[in-house]
Amino acid sequence: MADLHTAEKIGNAAPLTDLPADLDHVLHRAYQAFGCRSSFRGVDIGYRWTDGQRTNDICLRLHLQRKLPDTALLSSQRLPSHVDGIPLDVIEAAYQPSLEPGATRRPSARQPYTMGGLSCGRTGQGAGTIGLVVIDKTNGKPGILSNWHVLAGPGARRNDPIMLLGEQGDEFDPRNHIANLKRWMLDREGDAALAELLPDQPWLPLQFGALETISKTRSAQLGEILQKTSRCPKTARARVDGKGLYRLQYETRPGVLEYRDIAGLNLVYDTDIPAKDGRTFAAGDSGAVWVAVSTGEAVALQVGGQILPNQNTVRAGQGIIACEVTPILERLEVRLASFEDLLAQNGQSATLTQRQRTYADLSHDTEAALPSAQWPHPQHWADAAAARPERRDIAKSVGQVVPMIRIRANGCLPLQGGLSSTSRQFSIKKEIWQDRLYPALVDYDANFQGVLLDEAISQRISAMDARTIHAFFALLINTSSRFDDIGLKQVLGSDFQGATSYLQICEHIFALRADF
Repeated sequence: MADLHTAEKIGNAAPLTDLPADLDHVLHRAYQAFGCRSSFRGVDIGYRWTDGQRTNDICLRLHLQRKLPDTALLSSQRLPSHVDGIPLDVIEAAYQPSLEPGATRRPSARQPYTMGGLSCGRTGQGAGTIGLVVIDKTNGKPGILSNWHVLAGPGARRNDPIMLLGEQGDEFDPRNHIANLKRWMLDREGDAALAELLPDQPWLPLQFGALETISKTRSAQLGEILQKTSRCPKTARARVDGKGLYRLQYETRPGVLEYRDIAGLNLVYDTDIPAKDGRTFAAGDSGAVWVAVSTGEAVALQVGGQILPNQNTVRAGQGIIACEVTPILERLEVRLASFEDLLAQNGQSATLTQRQRTYADLSHDTEAALPSAQWPHPQHWADAAAARPERRDIAKSVGQVVPMIRIRANGCLPLQGGLSSTSRQFSIKKEIWQDRLYPALVDYDANFQGVLLDEAISQRISAMDARTIHAFFALLINTSSRFDDIGLKQVLGSDFQGATSYLQICEHIFALRADF
């Protein structure tokens, strides 16, 4: 650490061993004295560094974006050597939120379950990290906790979609929509936000990588070692180097940059903690949770990291800024999720929606086998000449068909009861579409309300390919009571080959009914 300045002292000097137990008043006084300086980037209580090594001495530390020699300062600009008897030192550092642009994101496989440590974000606004899976104490629903600048940002509105991210560009894929934004905070107590998981989104109360459950939170202790859980292949560790107040720049409104002072921790890698290249900060780590190595308790959410690296810096490692978890949970009215919550949520689903019943039937007794050449159809149905089972026959083969689709949100389409001006046979318009297929679609998902008979299927349904969409319609027809009395047996996705509109689906149903 640089030599202490020798200007006048604020308050009475005291030996280093006589540090008061409560240093909040010292931090407050230092903040009032130096927080108005343009280069101010933080003030904390932490370890003194000398010649690139952390010492055991505790001091008051002032973080400045640029540290100038005494000869370049006016006498009124020189810093005191002590504040209320606490030695004052200077760290040259500045910090920024660690949000990762989508263009530089590392590709990773999409995970089927939402859990802490996975990448998340808003459409087109970069990637951060899910810190924790939590339970909203106001309604008992599960959600994800991350930073304000990850889940909300300058243009945030309640119920904005939150995406689970992996490959570049997949924030635009509606199938990755996992949650909706609910509450957020960006003030001295922290940078955090809550998004409520969609009702059909699978989740686990675990941290990705370690696959461990976090059941408690607590405040950080100066000098303890914390461990980060994120999508990084190797979990990083860092030491709590300081506790105080840190200034970061945010885009608080579209196009408007402002500084915010965040209370929290300054974490630094040092030589006795293994980490690759001495770095614990990476783009996209915003929102990642830091847990105590000794107890596994959640301590802090990462907010940002050090910028403007200086080869002549006195600290060996790069600084991390994190805000403590406990006050965030209290402010956002959430608690940590557990397996008991997961079991309770499943137990409360005795009355299932049509969509949930469909997936519950499909997941029963599924065999872990590669799909057949006729995927997504079960192999023993591949022969069209073979006898087909009755509808709702819960044969094992039904469990092998799992069409992965996402229903797009209902737009401003006219509510015309599903009727089209296209001239078709009355039996198709009335008996198949109006009385059966359209009500079955609305039963499955309310976003089908107002869909037109001659509307393109892809306007409402997003899927990997046409075969998946056709498999979805086969499952819908096979499981909906709307088709019980028209003489259909079990239908296949291949029965709808070539259909690109609801009208063509109806025509195929009409032809299948005639065949049976």
